[in-house]
Amino acid sequence: MTPAAEIGIMTPGLATAMICAALAVPVLLAVWWGWRSKRGWWRNLVHGAGRWLILVTSQLVALMAVFLSVNNTYGFYTSWGELVGEAPAAPRHDLVDIHSPQVKRIAISKNNPHPDGLMAGIMMPGTDPRNAHVPVWLPPQYFERSQTHTRFPVLYWIGGEGDSGDRDNISIPLVGPALNLIKNYQANPFVIVFLPGEIRTGQDTECTDVGGIKQQSWIMRTAITRIQKHYLVGRTAASKFVAGYSTGGYCAANFTIKYHTEFRAGFGLAPYYHPVYGQPQLSQVTQQTRDENSPIMRVKARNVPSEVRFLSVMSRADKSTWGDAANPAMSYGQVWADGQDFWNHAHTMDQFAFILTAEGGHHTSTYTPFISESMRWLGQYGL
Repeated sequence: MTPAAEIGIMTPGLATAMICAALAVPVLLAVWWGWRSKRGWWRNLVHGAGRWLILVTSQLVALMAVFLSVNNTYGFYTSWGELVGEAPAAPRHDLVDIHSPQVKRIAISKNNPHPDGLMAGIMMPGTDPRNAHVPVWLPPQYFERSQTHTRFPVLYWIGGEGDSGDRDNISIPLVGPALNLIKNYQANPFVIVFLPGEIRTGQDTECTDVGGIKQQSWIMRTAITRIQKHYLVGRTAASKFVAGYSTGGYCAANFTIKYHTEFRAGFGLAPYYHPVYGQPQLSQVTQQTRDENSPIMRVKARNVPSEVRFLSVMSRADKSTWGDAANPAMSYGQVWADGQDFWNHAHTMDQFAFILTAEGGHHTSTYTPFISESMRWLGQYGL
């Protein structure tokens, strides 16, 4: 028998037990209602309070049963501590090889108007109103007079499903770690562009062109082009990088390989490696689009350019990222998480690096401790 203190959120049978409890509570309610008496006002009062309590309890148990069932499938949380907001500690040492980059030691002068950098932004055409604003973080050195004509390396960050550009830095706080690295001369000054995870609210096109929503073209032709015109950022592959979380992590993996002449390197937090569509995109996408945007297919075919460099950060407990290669979770008839399958085929290839952790589900607090290390990993390639 499992002691109560050892019953984890992913304990086998817990979701089933809660479902049984959800069914049992209404039965208890029926028994309670059967115990009716008109012999005293206090009995009526207790009866009314008890009925209310059982109704509320029944609803809470039912909600918990649904949550546990979904969580067991997708692995959003792997412990009760994660559920109440406990975050894992940042690693004390590097979990992936990083060569020390040559950092330009550009001091921040006393008259710098933005010694902690500035969150600026630009309105983009081609999206709905919610996703039109693209925030752009500019490092302190951007405002130094000595750097007036300098084009800074740029990291294009792609948010997860449902993240607007304005929410990106809330879901995954990038600016704080970036500023710390820059001020401590652990990275060159660089710009961060926060791209939305979708350009039509509620329409997850997986950073591809499907069903009339051309998100990939929007990123490559509209967003990046306008950023380059409005800000002093790099225009060549040597100074352009891409990264993201969850869906954005998949997009970053796909772009790093597919557009290897446009991006020097990239990383993904909790990524997957092939597009996974919902409706209506599922009925609109062509097999050609799937094939052209599948990193795992390219890896299995060993069709990855030698200059590609991509870092994957994954938790083996994250069912929505790592998955189970032998028994994969499915979504709309498609394989869902394929991280383990990707690692099996890619970990011996020079183009790919991995940070693997044993704990943590598919939520942002699992992956935020690895932001600084991931940025420093990009730094060795010019970020």
